[in-house]
Amino acid sequence: MISFIRSLINSKFGAVFALLFVGAIAIAFALGDVSNSGSFGGLSGGNVAQVGNRNITLGELNDALDNRLKAERKDNPTLNMANFVDGGGLDATLEQLINRYALTVFGQQYGVAVSKRLVDSEIRKIPGAMGLDGKFSAEAFRAFAQQIGVSEKAIRDDISQNLFAQQILPASASGPAAPDGFVLPYASLILEQRSGQIAAVPATAFFPQKPPSETVLTKFYNENAAKFTIPEKRSISYAIFGSDIIAKRAKPTESDIAAYYKANASKFAAAQARNISQVIVPTEAAAKSVVAQVAAGKSIAAVANELGLAVTTAINISKSSLVSATSQAVADAAFAAPPGTMAKPARSKLGWAVVRVDSINDVAAKPLAAARAEIAKELLKTRSEEMLTEMTGEIEDAFANGATISDVAKQNGLTVSTSPKLLADGQDISNAAYKPIPEMQLIVPAAFQMETNGEAQLIELVPGEKFAIIAVADFDEAAPPPLGKVRAIILQQWAQSEGAKGARKAADALRKAVEAGQPLEVALAAAKIKGAQVERLSGTRADISREGQKVPPPLSLMFAMKKGTAKIIQAGDNRGWFVVYLTDIVKGDATGQKAMLQARKQELSGILQQEYVAQMVLSAAKDVGVEKNKDGIAELRTRLTNRDGN
Repeated sequence: MISFIRSLINSKFGAVFALLFVGAIAIAFALGDVSNSGSFGGLSGGNVAQVGNRNITLGELNDALDNRLKAERKDNPTLNMANFVDGGGLDATLEQLINRYALTVFGQQYGVAVSKRLVDSEIRKIPGAMGLDGKFSAEAFRAFAQQIGVSEKAIRDDISQNLFAQQILPASASGPAAPDGFVLPYASLILEQRSGQIAAVPATAFFPQKPPSETVLTKFYNENAAKFTIPEKRSISYAIFGSDIIAKRAKPTESDIAAYYKANASKFAAAQARNISQVIVPTEAAAKSVVAQVAAGKSIAAVANELGLAVTTAINISKSSLVSATSQAVADAAFAAPPGTMAKPARSKLGWAVVRVDSINDVAAKPLAAARAEIAKELLKTRSEEMLTEMTGEIEDAFANGATISDVAKQNGLTVSTSPKLLADGQDISNAAYKPIPEMQLIVPAAFQMETNGEAQLIELVPGEKFAIIAVADFDEAAPPPLGKVRAIILQQWAQSEGAKGARKAADALRKAVEAGQPLEVALAAAKIKGAQVERLSGTRADISREGQKVPPPLSLMFAMKKGTAKIIQAGDNRGWFVVYLTDIVKGDATGQKAMLQARKQELSGILQQEYVAQMVLSAAKDVGVEKNKDGIAELRTRLTNRDGN
């Protein structure tokens, strides 16, 4: 569990993320990990764990795994459930669920309050729960819940769990900073330098001389089937359309244009606009004084400057606009005064307004013929948006009522195309020359989020402008190909595996020789291993902790060894083995390096906070009690990693 929390801390959000890690889990699960769908056959009625008085059902874990896999696929589109589980996904996901329940039950037992009103306030912050006016809408919230496939109760439970965590965890992480006595040894350790010798023993030196029997090859293939599994492939039916599809239907008629002109007569009637200069003073007496000084020959700007005020101007302002900006009295006075004169002072929202009418601009009435093009354009835009919204709504309703993509396409005059079977990253492994259309960058990810036997969906390609209706036409589940189709590759992999076994024996013999006192170069020369060689390697602990840098595994191993000892480590992918011999250690000393010591102090303090949080979660789980259904979890693991085994 501590390693799980540490993995969260490695994000850009730092320590704050640690305090609210349960909230991050909720985001990763897309508010959809507690809907209890139970899609694991006969096990669906059981529980995988009990936390206090709360059960974690198999359905909850099922949904959590599905949503976690979807999140992981954003970075690794070809990842399948079997590989996800083999990589620790099942254990980590179950642990996350247990942690969340433990904090909730613990909080309830010790008086931490999460009220319905508090949950409601969090729901109001969900973007998907906002109506067109930007405010919370119960209808929009229900639609959002339906869209992500969970119930309102599930969302409320999820938010409630996060609120418990947000109240409990920050207090547990508020411990003291790392003591200075910890910092210097730790910082000095980072400066420690180590040197050693590395002997590479390649698997190719031990390849079998004879090919395997059919029985041996088949057994090897079956035992390693997961390594050769082809990820799930899906063939996607789709039809793309945009606002142009309803352009003809949205085109306004002459009667539509005439009706709009009549309804908005004031917009096209003769009008008058004025250019004015204005100064605001606090009293009526001051306003009259300004008018008198301007009448005596001073400019309004000069008078305002003497009073420490500023003159504002408005160009082509209408009477209605002036009313909104000032008051009805000011607008009446300004539009009653002739050009080049001062208007009668009038009270505005901020004081008394003194207005000078600089000029008058008369706008002639616009007849229907002159306004026709403008009205047609406006009506086409408005009606197109409305009809497009209606059309997309009708399509979604049709799919919800069981219509197929062919039905909807025919009804709306669309052409349906179908892709070849593609991987989740859009590749067609049967045709390297396949080039998808640009829209497939959005269509493929959406199609892989759908249920293979589920209803078709409408997706947005360009917000408000371009859409697609999509459906899964056909699919192949992730599975290893027949042995006959990949025989050459399997033969190569078998030879590599056997060679790696021989390389390990040779590496272990070299290790024993070195520990017995024989120099590594001498032992390697005596072994006469084809392609083997010795290299010298050195580095500091800072080298292996530098972020973003790939560290050779032998170098990492050197910092876990005693001087004068030898160890062996795999080269990876059955490529062979390394023999690592540590020859020298030079201790570091960070004394006097203030910047480094300060950085290490912050780092250690952050680690301590993480440990405080981890211990809080661990203690909460221990206090409320956690019992796992080991048999059920084992059976689930088997089903997820060997789906074709039944």
